[in-house]
Amino acid sequence: MVSWVYAAIMIFGVGIINPADNPMMYTIFASSYMLLPLICAVVLQIIGKEPEPVEGTGGFDKLNLRMKTGLLRFKIKFSWLVAWILPVAIVLLTIFVNSLLPNCEFNTDMSSLIPADQVTEEQKEMLGMMMNPTFLIVTTIISGLFAGATINALFAFGEEYGWRNYLVDALREKKFVFASIFIGIVWGLWHFPLILLGHNYPQHSVAGVFMMVIFCVLASFVELYFVLKAKSVYPAAIFHGTINAVAGLNVLLIKGGNDLLNGACGLSGFIVITIVIAIIYVFDKYVCKDNIFSKTIGEVLDDGER
Repeated sequence: MVSWVYAAIMIFGVGIINPADNPMMYTIFASSYMLLPLICAVVLQIIGKEPEPVEGTGGFDKLNLRMKTGLLRFKIKFSWLVAWILPVAIVLLTIFVNSLLPNCEFNTDMSSLIPADQVTEEQKEMLGMMMNPTFLIVTTIISGLFAGATINALFAFGEEYGWRNYLVDALREKKFVFASIFIGIVWGLWHFPLILLGHNYPQHSVAGVFMMVIFCVLASFVELYFVLKAKSVYPAAIFHGTINAVAGLNVLLIKGGNDLLNGACGLSGFIVITIVIAIIYVFDKYVCKDNIFSKTIGEVLDDGER
């Protein structure tokens, strides 16, 4: 609710109704919007806890608000690497699936993206080399992996602290599947103001609200699994930041279709992420045998902590 109020102030008060008219202000708005789940979660944790004296002070002159930080542990595990690389595989597979859908095809000629009236022939030739599909894919993946683990992960952490830290702790008694769906719905509806402004679904902003909820529910299964596997929220932030960084490849490499079909947030992405969830389920149940899908959040987090 706080996020929606902030969005209403920015949209109707500041006037960010058409992002194309003021892209800089929209970028500031969208970036700050990502930090609100963190801010709200911290405030709720503070006001929801009784203060207690810090051990060793001998009195109440210094207070510790006892915010739970179990999922904030910074201990790098192999699952962090998987969460970092998997978004690239998802986006590349999404492009492949997307190219198989009706009226969609792989774009091998991106010369039309070069503004011919604004560049010289030499510049056009250089841009043409840079926009070669192979070159574009490689450079986007490299830069996307770097951004996904750094600046993008930092802003994504603003969301993930709320979704995969605060809410995960609040849902300790719930099963993994229920928690994934619930968090995904909350996460998806949180995007409501941005979607109406054209984020991810510029051609279908109303239908995009429902599509975004579906995407967030599917992505929530993957992210929550990594959080529980690593017992840390950071893999979710890295996954989130990386998929944000490389998802634009689909826009460049697919011709035809529309925003309900194309990309990770479209039907093609839903197909790929569903397959990824199925693979994770099989791996979890029959390979590592953690059975996270059938346990409560508390059972998984407390396992090995005793």
